[in-house]
Amino acid sequence: MPSYNYKVKTEAGKVLTGEVKIESEHELRRILEEKGYKVVDIVEKTPLTDISEIKLFQKRVKINDLAIFCRQFAIVLEAGVPIAQSLEVLKIQTTNPTLKRRISDIYDDIQKGIALSSAFRKHEDIFPEFLINMVEAGEISGQLDLVFQRVASYFEKQSKLNSKIRGALAYPIVVCIIAVLVVVVLMIGVVPQFIEVLESFGTELPVVTKILVSVSTFFKRFWYLMLLALIALVVFIAAYRKTREGKLFFGKLLISIPIIKNLTRNIITARLTRTLGTLMASGVLLIQSMEVVAKVIGNAVIENKMMDAIEEIKKGRGLTAPILAMKYFSPLLISMIRIGEESGNLDFALDKAADFYDQEVETSVQQLTSIIEPLLIVFLALTVGFIVVSVLYPMLTLYDTLIEI
Repeated sequence: MPSYNYKVKTEAGKVLTGEVKIESEHELRRILEEKGYKVVDIVEKTPLTDISEIKLFQKRVKINDLAIFCRQFAIVLEAGVPIAQSLEVLKIQTTNPTLKRRISDIYDDIQKGIALSSAFRKHEDIFPEFLINMVEAGEISGQLDLVFQRVASYFEKQSKLNSKIRGALAYPIVVCIIAVLVVVVLMIGVVPQFIEVLESFGTELPVVTKILVSVSTFFKRFWYLMLLALIALVVFIAAYRKTREGKLFFGKLLISIPIIKNLTRNIITARLTRTLGTLMASGVLLIQSMEVVAKVIGNAVIENKMMDAIEEIKKGRGLTAPILAMKYFSPLLISMIRIGEESGNLDFALDKAADFYDQEVETSVQQLTSIIEPLLIVFLALTVGFIVVSVLYPMLTLYDTLIEI
């Protein structure tokens, strides 16, 4: 069904604009005129008339956008506003153009009698499986406002956790980039000038200086090849990570490297507990919740283990034994899950565990940065020290020779 943008004037002279999916321009014009509007313009949306419809140019919907959307949805529903009318309000409030268009599509589906969860499921590229299952649970229980409150809190906590991780790792990454740029500038622009001065005296250069000359010459002659090789490597890694083998390889790598495995496992545990606890608190069945968790966990190795755990749960083994058999989660988490199952408050136990592991993630990030920063300093010191020695040593030798003469 085609989509049209329209501009109309009210009897008071106020200009209104909107977007609607309808059979034809003639039908839309008839409806608008029946409502007493004076039609100013109607344009059918196509990739040529609206470049934002091209996926490449669509603004990404971030987790923070979803958090705001769900929080506003919860507030409007709690006030007793019907779903369709709530979506109209949210479409006006939303600033993200991509999300605004999707809300408009969902509104159209609701008007046709389609369930809200089914309307959300048509847009899985921006609405995660977690949100769709939560909405479905809210429809069944009749507590959509409460469900959207929980989803909003979930997204807010996830956004806060992601911000802490990015903020903590930003400094080492910036320092590393600057260090590489400094070395490249020294090798290409500074070192060759010193070497020309030394060679002009016709003296024999020391071994360390010859090594520096070779490295500098290589950088100067083949810098474009090195840049192309770096770009090719990045593209290859990005493409490989999208394959099943690549996901398993990097997943195994992240939970095995000593320096980062604690951080990775804490992040996975925090996602597991927060997602599973939120889903179960909203009435989603354990097996269905685990299937959602497997998709959002962010590690292919753990995802495979999750699918094995789901099969065990289907056999009636509960959650504790399958999670313990995975051998990737701490004894503390196993104990909290066991206590939650025995007390009948598994969702509460998981929520408390999620709060604890959010703090553990923050601690792990701080520990990682405290390790990375000294390593970067040592790398810079050794690199710059090697360059300084390679340049100054022959100059001092030449100076001593000139004094003897």
